Amino acid sequence: MLELIRRRPEYVDGYRAYCREAYENRAVYFVPADPARIDDGWFLRTKDWYDRLEAGLVPGQPVSLHFWAVDGGRFIGEFQLRPELTEEILTGIGSVGYAVRVSEQGKGRGTALLRLGLQLARERGIARVLLNISDSNAVSAHVCEKLGGRLMDTIRAENPAEGVYWMRRYWIDL
Repeated sequence: MLELIRRRPEYVDGYRAYCREAYENRAVYFVPADPARIDDGWFLRTKDWYDRLEAGLVPGQPVSLHFWAVDGGRFIGEFQLRPELTEEILTGIGSVGYAVRVSEQGKGRGTALLRLGLQLARERGIARVLLNISDSNAVSAHVCEKLGGRLMDTIRAENPAEGVYWMRRYWIDL
């Protein structure tokens, strides 16, 4: 059964495999950590930074809660929740981010993962989330719309991975 969990060291190998799949398939929309940098000490080296990020203590970064999606001990993907609506979130990364490992795509995992993430946001008292989706990412747009996403608008955006592109902004009321 798919579940969202806090980052835990016993899933680092699965996370590394997920990152490797993303890099081998040239992920563009949600690029995870470089798998070459994930060694046996990676989790402990990054734990403090993630803890500070979740507490809003990383300068220039919005509060961001990180969860890993696992199913029966297998790493499936990740989910990020940013509870504060800043300018960067409104025009860039959105208040929700999620990704499914390449080997698990096309199996309904994205829908299940996002559904769990929306439930998690609801449980934290968040009434509305914003998903910013590249106009060329039809699969993610479909998942968002299936789970109640309402298109607010499409804006011009830019990031290092995609360059200049059109981004759809969706609200989901919880």
